[in-house]
Amino acid sequence: MALDHQTSKQLQATSKIALFEQENFQGRCQELNTPCPNLKEAGIEKVSSIVVHSGPWVGYEQAHFKGEQFIFEKGEYPRWDSWTSSRRSDSICALRPIKLSPGRAPECPPLPPGLPPPPGRPPSPLAASASASNPE
Repeated sequence: MALDHQTSKQLQATSKIALFEQENFQGRCQELNTPCPNLKEAGIEKVSSIVVHSGPWVGYEQAHFKGEQFIFEKGEYPRWDSWTSSRRSDSICALRPIKLSPGRAPECPPLPPGLPPPPGRPPSPLAASASASNPE
């Protein structure tokens, strides 16, 4: 994911995460405020606890933003099992901040035609136009 200079500066100003090599915020600590596609190449061998100072982040079990994803909101994660219940993976190999538009909630993708919206979500414009052109 290529970031333009302005977006990169905005993320730096709004996103900060601290990674610790041992559980309960012990050991060597490294802070990030920009995407990191490969933590090992950045000198971070193991992530055992995390503090998110600002901005939501997404962590990936594999380098280059691949594999299982973990969402981190502001707060403390003292052990790997505080961010996942997966028995398959206990590692994070890449991280990136999630960009949110000011004053707007993240947008949900459109629902497939024929699928009713979940409670509290308005019908998809695509579903509404399909039902208008196919009256029963």
